[in-house]
Amino acid sequence: MFWRAMGWGARTEDADAVFADRAIEVDRTFVSLDTDSGEIVGTTSAYSLTMSMPGGALVPVAGVYLVGVEPTHRRRGVMSSMMRHQLKGLANGGEAVAALWTTDPAIYQRFGYGLATWRSRIELDLARAMFSPRADALASASCARLRQMSVADALPHLAAVHEEIVGSRPGVLARSESRWNFLMRLEDGEPEVVVAMGPEGPVGYVAYRIRPGQSCASPGGEVEVQEISAVDPATHAQLWRYLLGLDLMRTVSAHRPLPDPLVHLLVDLRHLHATIDDALWVRLVDLPRAFGQRAFAAPIDLVLEVTDAVLPANAGRWRVSVDAAGEPAAARPTRGDADLSLDISDLGAAHLGATHLADLALAGRVHEHTPGALAAASLAWSWSPIATCPEIF
Repeated sequence: MFWRAMGWGARTEDADAVFADRAIEVDRTFVSLDTDSGEIVGTTSAYSLTMSMPGGALVPVAGVYLVGVEPTHRRRGVMSSMMRHQLKGLANGGEAVAALWTTDPAIYQRFGYGLATWRSRIELDLARAMFSPRADALASASCARLRQMSVADALPHLAAVHEEIVGSRPGVLARSESRWNFLMRLEDGEPEVVVAMGPEGPVGYVAYRIRPGQSCASPGGEVEVQEISAVDPATHAQLWRYLLGLDLMRTVSAHRPLPDPLVHLLVDLRHLHATIDDALWVRLVDLPRAFGQRAFAAPIDLVLEVTDAVLPANAGRWRVSVDAAGEPAAARPTRGDADLSLDISDLGAAHLGATHLADLALAGRVHEHTPGALAAASLAWSWSPIATCPEIF
């Protein structure tokens, strides 16, 4: 059952390896048993993650995963029972926020998860994609030298860069040594790693894999970027210029945040082909505690009327006040008239600042009762730079 929940189907040696690497937290794992056979028919679990919030605070987050139900036991309430049990457990002393990636977005909205970040899958045609003169000048302004390294030699430098940037953008996860080992796992062969070394240490890196072309007569290779990260715009441009200059390659592909600064480095962005997809889904487990863990972009004082079908402690009217831009919010129960009404899933969608409450209102999901409240709330909940979660868990 665990292997099917991981998307592997039948159990295999490869699945065993991935299963071991993910270091399941047994005390956070729930299973549903068939009452007749005693066999496992459903699973869900959670990682103990640390995620950057708007304002840079690194807070504990429950990373929900390993969710699955045997095909023979679907539409019997197994999934609903497990998800509700998990959320109620978190509410009784766990993290204030839960998050997940999903292959089936329709499932989780009914449990209060909202779409908090997007990502794109891009492909660059290297025969046509070119840096603009300004982008080329930016890359040339970098003081870093690019060095190719083995994964083992590069890992301390990668970790140092990631530690420097983790609080700079909402949604980014802190990484343990075991997490780094999983991300750089070698079952597909060791990735190529290039580190940008500045005068005082590493300032960026790119990890990628190459699929050679079938013909030596013309460029046909494909570059798949696993991760690219930099502490400053010049190093970011320098690393992309390196990728665009690889010999005998036809395309470069990568998963990128939205919006993507790469489009502003190119002469003609039409040589960048992108497919947009949902990314991180967020659920507020403890509303007042979650509001106190993130910064807000503007001062605000209003009353929210919140519905929550799973965790009733979040439901009702809350007076939310922020004294100054960049500070957390205080949320207190109130009997005052509501300025806005919305579901807990909408607050989850807006929690990292990338999904705007005003956009949700256009979809009929947020309702304004006091003129001006929506614009004020949409500004306060927003954040720049826009949130992204560069890794799937």
